[in-house]
Amino acid sequence: MVAVSEAVPLDDREIRANGTPEAAWRRWLQAQTFAQAEVATLLGDAERLVVVAPHPDDEILGCGGLLALQLARGGQALVIGLTDGEHSHSAAAGFDSGALAVQRAAERLEDARRLGVDGDDVVSLHLPDAALAAHADAMVAKLEPLLRPTDRVVSTWRLDGHPDHDACGAAAARACAAAGCGHLEALVWMWNWAHPGDARVPWHRIVRLPLSPQAQSIKQHALAAHASQLNARSAEIGPVLGDDIRAGAERPHEYFLK
Repeated sequence: MVAVSEAVPLDDREIRANGTPEAAWRRWLQAQTFAQAEVATLLGDAERLVVVAPHPDDEILGCGGLLALQLARGGQALVIGLTDGEHSHSAAAGFDSGALAVQRAAERLEDARRLGVDGDDVVSLHLPDAALAAHADAMVAKLEPLLRPTDRVVSTWRLDGHPDHDACGAAAARACAAAGCGHLEALVWMWNWAHPGDARVPWHRIVRLPLSPQAQSIKQHALAAHASQLNARSAEIGPVLGDDIRAGAERPHEYFLK
């Protein structure tokens, strides 16, 4: 069980082993009339899409389709990984954080390759996994010099429910304000703890991005690079990414908070 951010009541946004089923989301989402934007509209006149991901795989879960669409139209992209995700298996017997950090860093580079992101456009900051909230100022200090006023930045939502995701979103917002660039927030773990129509989610801020079949396929191929998260952590503990969150990554749309 992953603890939630202390910015909200501890029982308010709890990530659960069995969260809201993807089938429930699919039915509800199809009935909604969210604002819809193509990639050119969503990114506006930004020269570069910058994705700030708290852990390897969050760039795919949050906006892998957007990255694929941006690159398909010849746009620029930069992926900034805050941590190496070295504590995702901490509950498993024989857990080796050093080996896992190496594996997950390699998985991040492979997902970027599958998306079409050049290895030089993947930056890893190596901040401590499961402790980003304690390094808020360091995150902002490291992010701001990497950003340009002509960027559009996507991070995880600052109330996504995972403490690292929350801290990532808050730090990205501060860095974007300082650098003078636009900021979007992607939803990852919200789909686990929230329910359709949940009043805790600002649905009025949602923008829906349709994904082409090619972008959907590329996103799935990139996600498959994260074997450490898709396979069981041990004989007793299942994968980090369960069936519902994996099914959510197969949607024909991605959703962002503006």
